Amino acid sequence: MSGRYGTILLDAGGVLLDLDYGRLASMLEERGCSSTPGELSRFEALARVEIENKVRSGGRTGDAWRGYFFTILKEAGLAREQHAALVDELWALHHRQGLWVDPIPGAVVTVRKLREEGYRLAVVSNAEGRVEQDLDAAGYEGLFETVVDSHRVGVEKPDPAIFAIALDRLGVKASTAMFAGDVPAVDVAGARRAGIAPVLVDRHDLFQDVDAPRIRSIADLPDWLES
Repeated sequence: MSGRYGTILLDAGGVLLDLDYGRLASMLEERGCSSTPGELSRFEALARVEIENKVRSGGRTGDAWRGYFFTILKEAGLAREQHAALVDELWALHHRQGLWVDPIPGAVVTVRKLREEGYRLAVVSNAEGRVEQDLDAAGYEGLFETVVDSHRVGVEKPDPAIFAIALDRLGVKASTAMFAGDVPAVDVAGARRAGIAPVLVDRHDLFQDVDAPRIRSIADLPDWLES
């Protein structure tokens, strides 16, 4: 371990975990709509921009769930009259077994490397109550000292209070921590309000004008820390 940051806080969805695009593609296929996982990944990136815009206009990320999926389904070409029913089905499925369950390529190896190098690691996620379970199932079990799930603690990013919970659990100061997330208005803004240095994980090059360090993948984080 080197540099000024001894603690690394990470977002879950979009940084460590991907949406189960294969499952979503199958559900769309059942409704006569064909999209590949690669296409759905691009549509999901557009949906994250919608979350960014909603938060910037004063909305809450917790209220953006339906709009997020409506954007994906619209881009996929699903008939509009089928959107609401499928989003309801996805919501129920997410609570039963999770939708963000696929480890992002290279992420597990990277997190394990950071832990072996002596960094303090934790997750701070706007989630629905099962993110720790999904992280464990995706291969991250035992790699984080704590997982702060907004549903369980009753506060969500960009509120700095959710970051304060993580810092308190770890017993560290904000000045020694950094946070990597993928939505500027949620993650960059929230970390800064908490006094934590932000890094934006911009996998699809969507936020080129953001005033924060950017990396393309969590796999780039070790090199950024060394720079």
